[in-house]
Amino acid sequence: MTETKTEEIEVPKGTPAAEVKGKGAAKNIKKIIIKDVSGEEADPKDYFFNGVIPSGFIGTCGNPVDREELIGTFNKVFKSKIKYLFYRARDKEVYLVIVPLKYSTSVGIDQESSDGDFQKHAISFLSEGSVNLDTLKQKLERILKFVKKDEE
Repeated sequence: MTETKTEEIEVPKGTPAAEVKGKGAAKNIKKIIIKDVSGEEADPKDYFFNGVIPSGFIGTCGNPVDREELIGTFNKVFKSKIKYLFYRARDKEVYLVIVPLKYSTSVGIDQESSDGDFQKHAISFLSEGSVNLDTLKQKLERILKFVKKDEE
């Protein structure tokens, strides 16, 4: 049996990894990689207030959607060049659309947001049992009302 020795350090909740000081701190912090709807790695500063990913994000929000037909439907509704995050809960038919802060209508300095806040929209298929592409399209179209217009 191998013994692993780690040094415990106290880090305030929500502290970005780059700000953590101390010997051995880097190996005690997991890097969370988020991906946008195109599958590219995304910068947390673009989606989470002050660039802080909330603790429990992966456990709560799950993983990026990887089913091509769902991504295709998503891209038909969100035709702009804005890179959204599109996640699926791990054990439920619940999908999350996370809006970049630049286009957010509910998160920002004017809304007195806290570190780690992000604009999310949940789409549930719990009562249906599984995702239906037509219903997904209808539910995604409702989200457009809560996104600032693409100024590109």
